[in-house]
Amino acid sequence: MSGGLDRFQDGLDQAVVDQIHGWAADPELAKLYASLQAIRDREKFLDTYAEAMVARHLLSRDCSLRVEVLTPSGRTCDFEVGHGGERFFLHVKHLNTDRPVRKRLTVSSRLRYLERIARPYMVSVHLRDAMDDVRMQRFVMSAADFIQRARIGDELVVRGDDGVEIGGCRIVAPWRGERVILVLGLPTGFIDDAPRIRRLMRKAYQQFMPGATNVILICSSHVEDAEDFATALLGTHIERWDAQPPRGRRVAHGRDVDGFWHGKRSPGSLAAGWFHFMPQTSALKCRLWLRRESSIDPAMKQVLVDLFNGSGG
Repeated sequence: MSGGLDRFQDGLDQAVVDQIHGWAADPELAKLYASLQAIRDREKFLDTYAEAMVARHLLSRDCSLRVEVLTPSGRTCDFEVGHGGERFFLHVKHLNTDRPVRKRLTVSSRLRYLERIARPYMVSVHLRDAMDDVRMQRFVMSAADFIQRARIGDELVVRGDDGVEIGGCRIVAPWRGERVILVLGLPTGFIDDAPRIRRLMRKAYQQFMPGATNVILICSSHVEDAEDFATALLGTHIERWDAQPPRGRRVAHGRDVDGFWHGKRSPGSLAAGWFHFMPQTSALKCRLWLRRESSIDPAMKQVLVDLFNGSGG
């Protein structure tokens, strides 16, 4: 009977699959190989295949790996990673977004009017397909009025005379520019995966190896999920009326208390990352966040940055 690597080979990079087959005799990697071969459910297979892609990434950077390392509480860490004399424990989680590939929207030049509004915000916009000029004009005028007075987190739904929704917009985050920048979303509306990502972070945190450096690495299939990851980790963007705004700004911005790293929450978590999960390729592009004012050793910090292409957060 064929194993999971054969059963779910459609959409996988064949060179990666061939390399994973070579792990069958490895004392540590054979555990991961056996798990992949035994799985009969595609979603569970992709969860484990994500771990395999991370293992391959680390091996290519001369790391040593131990797989499924038991903690004193009886839970397991996905990997114990050794590199350059440093050691850390890695917890990989796959977010299955279960949503279609984004459609390419035909954007009216009327939307550019919104980008001339002098407010320093990132605004997410979604529109119905095949919008005629009358409905587009209605949407733009409604959105412009909303953006002029809205705050971060506010959302607008625009409907036609028949009551049918024609689009919507949401104030997503502060923006370093002087004017609005638009982000085009799905015609079906906004999707916020931050709560689901936060649940995965909490699950990973329960699997931490005590007294050691632990890293959470979450992957998903959509580039825009990186923003949801940052929201889950640091907190929802909010306006801060209790803080001094930067020079030239009328309002200060910050993060809400819902972040996984808010205040003294999750004190054992000092580093977390996200990567774009593309099983059809061999690439693994990571982004790493390091907790500010953390006690992480400088040598360890450098190792994590080198391995996961990190940036401060």
